[in-house]
Amino acid sequence: MKTWIRNHPVGAFLVALYPLMWLLSLPALLGTEGVGVIPVAIPPDPGLLAITIFGLLCLSLLITGIVDGKAGMRRLLRHFYAFPKGPQWYMLALFLSPAIMLLVSLAIRGGSALTPFQMHASEIVTVYLVNLVIVAALISISEECGWMAFVTARLQRRWGPVAASVSVGPLFGFIHFPLIFIAGGVTYGKPHGIEILEYMVFLLFLFTIPVRILVTWLYNATGGSLVLVALLHQSFDITGSPAVLNTFYPGVNGLWLYAGIITIALALVGITRGRLGYRAEPGAMPTQAVPAVAGA
Repeated sequence: MKTWIRNHPVGAFLVALYPLMWLLSLPALLGTEGVGVIPVAIPPDPGLLAITIFGLLCLSLLITGIVDGKAGMRRLLRHFYAFPKGPQWYMLALFLSPAIMLLVSLAIRGGSALTPFQMHASEIVTVYLVNLVIVAALISISEECGWMAFVTARLQRRWGPVAASVSVGPLFGFIHFPLIFIAGGVTYGKPHGIEILEYMVFLLFLFTIPVRILVTWLYNATGGSLVLVALLHQSFDITGSPAVLNTFYPGVNGLWLYAGIITIALALVGITRGRLGYRAEPGAMPTQAVPAVAGA
């Protein structure tokens, strides 16, 4: 078993992760907010937190220990404490998403787009920043330890950062798949009919792949800072939430955020010529030249 894990660390991670995902999502999925087999409303949040901690975080640490030993675990944990110099990185992680929506709002509504910010100035902190930092610290940083520092970091050594990000997008989206069938999971209602297919396309491809490209670029450009990656990741979720959209961008479709992210992702691929800031990680174990599927 250990030999197979050492030869297929990413495959081992996914094989262990997805059954755990369905097991921990099952209570909420079976409750009244899901398919209704259990006559009790069971919120999905505890299951999501458990998947993040016991799945994404613990599995990435465990498999890293098996494959790379204690030195590899120390390298992985070091990313939790990577704080790059320069305020521009923190400003970008915190405010890229709101800036995209503000530019769209200004284009649509003109100067009146600034009125909600004047009326709700204090809520920039309470509704946006506080929620962002709390959720990033509790969930997103552990989530990105798995998807970015473990899976993408390993795949980009072999495939390059763009191919790795494109590959991880659907894998990242699929872990949220049960939420489609739970009210309040990916939307405040429960999708039906063609809506389910639409959400699947967004969740697996249209939204997740550009997000993974941006996350990979920020991770590489900042020397592997999971703190900044977690803040950027959560800023996408918070900015696209009804609370923020209704407060600061009334009348502006949240899909414009996705359009902005796609545009920036394509620009980054072009500007960096597909490197996305990637440099070989010091001390990382080299990837042997074996077929990609066998070594994933």
